[in-house]
Amino acid sequence: MATRGNQDSVDKVDVVVIGGGIIGMATAWNLAKRNKRVKLFEKGRVAGEQSSRNWGSIRSQRRPPAEFPLMLESVRIWETLESELNADLDWRQEGHIRLCYDDKLLEWADTWVPIGREHGLDTRVLAPSECRKLLPHYSAKGLLGALYTSTDGCAEPKKVMTALARSASQFSAQIIEHCAVLEILTKNGMASGVISEQGETRADAIIVCGGVWTSRLLKPLGVHHPSLWVRASAARTEPLNIDLRKLVSWGQCAFRQRPDKSLTLAVAEHGCHDVMLDSFRYGASYLNLAWQNRGLFRFSLGKPLSDDLKGRFEDFAREENRMLDPVPDHAALERARKSFAIEYPDAQSLHLTRSWAGWIDYMPDGIPVLGESSNISGLFIGAGFSGGGFGMGPISGKILSDLVCDGQTPHPIQQLDPSRFQV
Repeated sequence: MATRGNQDSVDKVDVVVIGGGIIGMATAWNLAKRNKRVKLFEKGRVAGEQSSRNWGSIRSQRRPPAEFPLMLESVRIWETLESELNADLDWRQEGHIRLCYDDKLLEWADTWVPIGREHGLDTRVLAPSECRKLLPHYSAKGLLGALYTSTDGCAEPKKVMTALARSASQFSAQIIEHCAVLEILTKNGMASGVISEQGETRADAIIVCGGVWTSRLLKPLGVHHPSLWVRASAARTEPLNIDLRKLVSWGQCAFRQRPDKSLTLAVAEHGCHDVMLDSFRYGASYLNLAWQNRGLFRFSLGKPLSDDLKGRFEDFAREENRMLDPVPDHAALERARKSFAIEYPDAQSLHLTRSWAGWIDYMPDGIPVLGESSNISGLFIGAGFSGGGFGMGPISGKILSDLVCDGQTPHPIQQLDPSRFQV
């Protein structure tokens, strides 16, 4: 499926994709299906970072307005993806629910319903009695209602990434693991190739889908991409003795139940920003977003990387493993475990079998960068998905493929233009 970069050569392809997460892999898959010669470089393993560490949520509910039409189309792709990839992805389309325990949150849910309806969603606010009918074994005091969208779904990230990579390879995409791109080449204001640890690869188009590394890849080109890293933690539990609805639930904790009855468990709306140099470089542009989400994030001045790496790509590229492995917030996960026991008292005592964390690349306006750079022709960017990249992966890959192959896309991406951050 993938090869390890170990040779020094000059190659020529139609498109180079940088990054083996879901955005990059979905892009390579779509391009290969259109008979483009594609070479995808991944510095570590495919899906080694956030694309295998997320919860598997595929939601339209609570999306920013700029993402609505794209996410609705992405859900339609998800509905047929298992068939197209000929693979079991643990795809379940049983909804997304946000339980409300205070008046302010319930008022917010009421105001969100017409927004969802305007974009064709069946989102509605449920009464407590409806929530208890919808959610088997749920029993918690103080519930006021919930925001529910039935067409949202979930899938298993690792299964999705394995199937996408396999299918892309079958369509002749080259997937090169353990091979960092060291430089993006340009000529006469146009993208012309990359220098990787394999050597030089020439291409007519370069697509940067590097997640939290994107700003470092683009900075030498004068492309301003002011993303900051937010660390999110999750855990897996032992299989439960009860069956839950196969949806993503956000209440006093957040979870989805896997087919083997185990849970992916996390704290609802909780993240940690680990302060680094970019925090001071880009911090002013995040003041509005930080104020809107006050109380949902905390700041860390410690050493969140288990291998004590401090974020310099040049040093990180020398590491054999080459994958970010931040330390999970164990205290927050313990709170989530206790919260689940309150909401689902029928479950036996919950035991966490493993925990992990991943870094989300957040943008100042909370929406992704998707499109062609205004600085360099033929340079495309798909990054900064601010926590929503897994669900938007299929449509993002389709859009980037459209832009490369057709020079345009029928999907509205004007508000996601990379130039909106240029200084």
